[in-house]
Amino acid sequence: MSSESAAPQQRRRPRRRTSNTIDDVREAALTLFAERGYRATGIRDIAEALDIGPTSVYSHIESKAALLNGILIPTMEDLVAIQASAIAATADVTQQLRRVTEDMVLYFIKNQRAARVVSRDWSLAEGEGLAIVTARRESFRGCVEDLLRAGVEDRRFVVEDVSIAATAIIKLYESVAEWYSPERDLSTTQVAYLWGEYVLRIVKGA
Repeated sequence: MSSESAAPQQRRRPRRRTSNTIDDVREAALTLFAERGYRATGIRDIAEALDIGPTSVYSHIESKAALLNGILIPTMEDLVAIQASAIAATADVTQQLRRVTEDMVLYFIKNQRAARVVSRDWSLAEGEGLAIVTARRESFRGCVEDLLRAGVEDRRFVVEDVSIAATAIIKLYESVAEWYSPERDLSTTQVAYLWGEYVLRIVKGA
């Protein structure tokens, strides 16, 4: 056996990425926030996920809070817009509630990571971001409550407590992001339909 073949082979260290974009940083943060939670994720964790140093992360962002705001604000704006569009599509209050529910479920499934972050960590936003997110959430919830009141006035719904019913419905929306998996037997449209049925049962929609 030659000395050349007997010499231990040196393992090559993985090559570090030489550059990353702000989109890379946001994507890594989104994944980690969704998996671990905002508080349990540090800038060093994001850096390690990208195989760069923490300083390189800070070259793209002002702070970890800025990353969170960058997820929360556009997601909440999407939800409010989808809700408004679903309601505008029909004048029937029962169908409005069903459409809102189905569209919410489909959005939460398609944007599962962002939905988890919004549902779990929205109150951790800071500064102006917290004010914006809080306003969007209040608008979203207020719209759900308005639908319930309209249904009661129209004698289509039977709701003893609008606030409690709205909370149950919104929690039902948010739960999809936590358990849904493409490996399940149900398709996304089937899940959305079933969620519409469940919500109407809560309000006893006719």
